[in-house]
Amino acid sequence: MTLRLPHALLIAAFSFGGNTYGQSSIDDSHVQRIRKAENLMSKEAKARIKAVRSTDTVWCGYQDSQGVLWFGSNDGVYRYAEGSFSNLSTADGLSNNRVFSIIEDKVGDLWFGTENGLCRYDRKTVVHIPIPWSDISGPQIDRVYPINNPNQVMCLLQDKNGAIWLGTNGAGACRFDGETFTNYLADRGRNSNGDAQPNVITSILEDRSGAIWFTSISHAGLSRFDGKLFQHYSMKDGLSDDMIRASMQGKDGKIWFGTHGKHAASGKRDGGLDVFDGETFAQLTSEQGLFSGFVISLYEDKSGQIWFGTGTGVLCVYDGTKMAPFTANGGREYAGVQFITEDSSGKVWFGGNQGGL
Repeated sequence: MTLRLPHALLIAAFSFGGNTYGQSSIDDSHVQRIRKAENLMSKEAKARIKAVRSTDTVWCGYQDSQGVLWFGSNDGVYRYAEGSFSNLSTADGLSNNRVFSIIEDKVGDLWFGTENGLCRYDRKTVVHIPIPWSDISGPQIDRVYPINNPNQVMCLLQDKNGAIWLGTNGAGACRFDGETFTNYLADRGRNSNGDAQPNVITSILEDRSGAIWFTSISHAGLSRFDGKLFQHYSMKDGLSDDMIRASMQGKDGKIWFGTHGKHAASGKRDGGLDVFDGETFAQLTSEQGLFSGFVISLYEDKSGQIWFGTGTGVLCVYDGTKMAPFTANGGREYAGVQFITEDSSGKVWFGGNQGGL
């Protein structure tokens, strides 16, 4: 069953506000530069952005400790409980209706990563937390903005010590201790020619040892932080690609990474699925039924099956031996799956940019 998210549903029991704190200043020169870049964009680029911002896209899904499901979309956040949806939007205090990541912290508050910074929701009030503005002026950002918007929060994680980590769409990663932001990895990004460019962090993972992994699609490969130092991994260390979109640690302790692969402009890297056993990287190939090297989402369900969504292929399931496309509703396959998650009853939820949930 495919669910089309309802628009503008509100439950009266919700009470929201529009409080803000920690505002970051953006002077007129930044605003003018952004507007100039948007005006100079080609019709093709504008059409591509319009398509990405279509109302059908669902970017992320999350089940909280109360069993409630939350989905981030281009229409804000949808809450699913007891068989019905309700919606949070900018009218309720969200900083932007495009929501790319959702987590719950240790005290039960929800955090939303949006196109315009960070929001915290205590289940009564939405509070906007602007992230520090990163000045990455120059030809690169002028050319790609707003595809690369450094104020956009792509992914979120709360570590074992309670700090909130966020990956941005062009300014590396930030650590938020509740009062201040500390920036990391902003200068790691490179383009296909090796020149510096904004670093886009697409996923953050804390492994069982407490180390935190960051994946980059700006040719920065993987970065692992042990609390003191960063260790960086590239194709020289065994990765199939230095552009990585998704990460997940399996029940057996191995860490899985989904890469950009031949979807990248250069088309020189096979990409696909890289698996780290603590010492070396191995790849899943077409011999195991890999359909696409462009892997954008990963999830291991309660039975131990690995699900992965691809940008140029279809949703697949891996049972440890072979891969097969997932089909339902009379053989329908599902493409462009941005996220995969599982609820407490064992149902697997997925969604993306080709039609709701």
